[in-house]
Amino acid sequence: MFNRWNKFNRFLLKIGGVLLAGSLFLAAFRFSPWMQEGASEAYGFFSSVRYTLIDAPFKTMASLVNDFATLYQLREENRRLRLQIDLLAQFQARLEEAYRDIDDLKTLNDLKLAMTDFTVIASTVINRPYGTYTHTITLDVGTVEGVEIGDAVINAGGLIGKVTSVQSHTCDVLLLTTEQALNKVSVKIQLNATTTADALLEYYDVNRGGFVLTLLNSTSSITDNMTVITSGLGLTYPSGLLVGWIEGTEFETGSSGIQILARPAADFSKLDYVLVVKRGD
Repeated sequence: MFNRWNKFNRFLLKIGGVLLAGSLFLAAFRFSPWMQEGASEAYGFFSSVRYTLIDAPFKTMASLVNDFATLYQLREENRRLRLQIDLLAQFQARLEEAYRDIDDLKTLNDLKLAMTDFTVIASTVINRPYGTYTHTITLDVGTVEGVEIGDAVINAGGLIGKVTSVQSHTCDVLLLTTEQALNKVSVKIQLNATTTADALLEYYDVNRGGFVLTLLNSTSSITDNMTVITSGLGLTYPSGLLVGWIEGTEFETGSSGIQILARPAADFSKLDYVLVVKRGD
């Protein structure tokens, strides 16, 4: 038992000696200027190493992550702005189309009010097949609305054709630009305020983009920009519907007489809203 305590005491004495020596060393290190300078240099060295190996990389990585996050946010914002610009262009196009529709409807309304001698039925083009683009169109009015076969059809510009078939709520219109030969219209050319010259609209010349008219009175003096209107002599078209204007005075002699060209008043490339014109009693 005495020997065991002696070993333990010796162990405690060794520990105490080590602690005492360490305390003396630290005291000397603390109060020695050389030791303080060395410690300061060592602290600066280790601080520099820590900044180079630990702090700087972490700060760089944090900066990179922040830059990537900012770049992603800017990319998303640019994508949203591009989408808004595209939508703005679409809305602008729709707004312009709405303005055009309003102008067409206002013109048709003014025309409807001015045509007191005729009965007119407002309608909308609901079908214009590509294969028969210059031949026929379909309207959203029919027998229920009072449409009959042979009724004339006009748009804001002028005469465009006649009704050839009718159903309860729809009807088909044969356009003046059709290539059918049997689509002649009796017209007259306004020579002045009181005088007209009778003519016959033979067909639409696709190559020249105008109506070919045959003069029934070859002695009449025809000049450019004279107005061409329906004469009302046929059984289909009422009198006084605008057809177009004389374009060019290069007369040609056809099989039926002297022929001239007339520029259509109606724009056949844009047929949206039209009026069905019925002859007055």
